[in-house]
Amino acid sequence: MRAPLPPHPLTPYQPLIVNVCLTGMIPMPDRVPHVPVRPDQIAHDAFLCYEAGASIVHVHARDEDGVPTWRPEVYQEIIPAIRERCPDLIVCVTTSGRTFTELEQRSAVLHLEGDARPDMASLTLGSMNFATGPSVNAPDMIEALARIMAERGIRPELEVFDSGMAYLARHLADRGVLHPPFYANLMLGSVNTAPGTAEALVHLVASLPEDTTWAAAGLGGMQLPVNAMALFMGGHVRTGLEDNPYYDYASRSAATNLLLVGRVGTLAATAGRRLATPAEVREWLDLPPASGRRYRLRPAVLPADRKGMLRVLETSNMHHVPSPEMHDFDAGWWYVAEVDGEIAGVGGWEFHEKEGELVGKTTLLTVLPELRAFGIGRALQELRMGMMRDAGACKVVTNADRPEAIAWYERNFGYRKVGVVPKVMDFGLEGVDHWTTLEAPLR
Repeated sequence: MRAPLPPHPLTPYQPLIVNVCLTGMIPMPDRVPHVPVRPDQIAHDAFLCYEAGASIVHVHARDEDGVPTWRPEVYQEIIPAIRERCPDLIVCVTTSGRTFTELEQRSAVLHLEGDARPDMASLTLGSMNFATGPSVNAPDMIEALARIMAERGIRPELEVFDSGMAYLARHLADRGVLHPPFYANLMLGSVNTAPGTAEALVHLVASLPEDTTWAAAGLGGMQLPVNAMALFMGGHVRTGLEDNPYYDYASRSAATNLLLVGRVGTLAATAGRRLATPAEVREWLDLPPASGRRYRLRPAVLPADRKGMLRVLETSNMHHVPSPEMHDFDAGWWYVAEVDGEIAGVGGWEFHEKEGELVGKTTLLTVLPELRAFGIGRALQELRMGMMRDAGACKVVTNADRPEAIAWYERNFGYRKVGVVPKVMDFGLEGVDHWTTLEAPLR
């Protein structure tokens, strides 16, 4: 995409596309404990990442032994399961050559129909060596896959590991093999690829066909710095366990796909850059529209969202922030739900250390009364429970004062009552002078 003048952030950032690569070909549960391999695991991870703000999900299939497979019947399980809970999420499938060499194998997934039909498919624009072995992508194979994608109306996800691949994208576009709008993932940071440096990223972006929408991914320990460079340059981001097994390389703490997407969301909020919706990305990439939910969750952007958050919280008398009952929004983590561009729901959480274990604590959760039938509260609760669990919390503690909310937590999320806490001011439901404390396990 042509760089704006003046550059970001003087010209407003485009909403950020978050593309999450869930599984890949190499990660196995014995070394990457949270990698999803079964169809139900992959679909569930896709759902959580969708809730956290991902608009594209990059899918690899595994067989019953967890080994990569090209067989379309496995994708036939995965893709409809994703669409059931994430109807407008953009599904991109792999056509990788790291294990499978025949065109019939690599293109089989492109011929699925109905709910199993992918929106996009990866197209690696050259051969290279990974630490685990070569990925062979001969010119005739690249062109054959591109032509099948064009015939099937599937948008290529151009995978670019060095400048030669970027120049090939231009060549194929000039010959009419690739058709705009173009989308490219720039993959940096491996020993055998372009390095994870700002210089290399700028060079690759300049080498792409004009007006390409590009996202950058760092492999391994380069994931966070490359994601950050792309985000602040006005590009987009690819993240996920396929590229990187660790949340923190210094401590080798295990990542989850949800935590990696959440980290990108936090960076975007720091930049004052909102996350793109699947509907927006579908329009930009000329993909068929899909019916989606009316609401969209995203990290709160403060102080810009403060007024809208307080407006929602006021409907439950929880807008006294800060106060003796509630610290200010600069503590903990906060997500909001948007409907038609307006904040319609608020959910927060934080962490505490207790007896040597990490414990999650929810703070506030409120949805505008007229919009509660859309399931926004449940979505915010599922997201924050997933975030706390994946961060290592053993349980979650919640205080509630409304009988219907207490019953909702018990019925839907496995909570049990463990005590009461007196209120220190008029906060929440009038006429109730205490909070009921509930707990639920997260592991």
